[in-house]
Amino acid sequence: MSAIVAAPPLAGPALAADDHATEQDIGRQVFQDLRNKGQIIDQSPYYPILRSVGRRIADAAQPHWWPENFIIVKGAQANAFSVPGGNVYVNEALLKVAANDDELANVLGHETGHILLGHVMDRVRKAQRLNLLFGIASIFVHTQGQATVFNLAQFGANYGFLNFDRQQEYQADHEGVILASRAGYNPWGTIWFFRTLNKLYGNAGFEQYVQDHPSGNDRIARLEQFFRSDPARFAQYRNDRRVTSGLRQSYGNGARLVITGS
Repeated sequence: MSAIVAAPPLAGPALAADDHATEQDIGRQVFQDLRNKGQIIDQSPYYPILRSVGRRIADAAQPHWWPENFIIVKGAQANAFSVPGGNVYVNEALLKVAANDDELANVLGHETGHILLGHVMDRVRKAQRLNLLFGIASIFVHTQGQATVFNLAQFGANYGFLNFDRQQEYQADHEGVILASRAGYNPWGTIWFFRTLNKLYGNAGFEQYVQDHPSGNDRIARLEQFFRSDPARFAQYRNDRRVTSGLRQSYGNGARLVITGS
């Protein structure tokens, strides 16, 4: 088994859920660790659509204190994750798999939901309580030898205590579809995307580091029930997937990473 490469330990005060400066510091450390490992993608034709959809999701999630950034990282299998301080990371494979804006919006809504619901900092506090926080950034990132492919799945399998639990995944699913609908996107996009991932990868979902993840079919059934339970919010939407050639791409100006609030 390849060795885990940990980031330097976080210096400073003990972590606290309401310590915004600490959360921002963690977010910067994760970003820098990814930068040092060559995982950040600075220029991509997907940045304009990612920023456009992400901005609407971030606005739907207001009020919140953090500036939300949406960042593309390397990766051959669809994956997304969020970190303290407001950064949401989406890899290249996920952007290539998403069929339309609705699906992307629901992924970003799910990851934003984890931040809003405090799940990400809960992982950090849990690791601290277990005295296993040898490097904050190592919760989220690692390298596999000299490989350049970003792979959180093996890390999560080795350190299961860092995973979101099933209840947190269900909560983020619900929060994600609420944010997507509030932002003007079809919340069925989550279900469409889960079905695509089931065909491609089985029931792994788009957060592959979650070891004890609920199955895609289970999450689909729960979301369908959630839609039925709140017709005032969801009855207007139809399970009518738009068939497209994929997300819009732009090869002109504006296809670069932009970080705000850093």
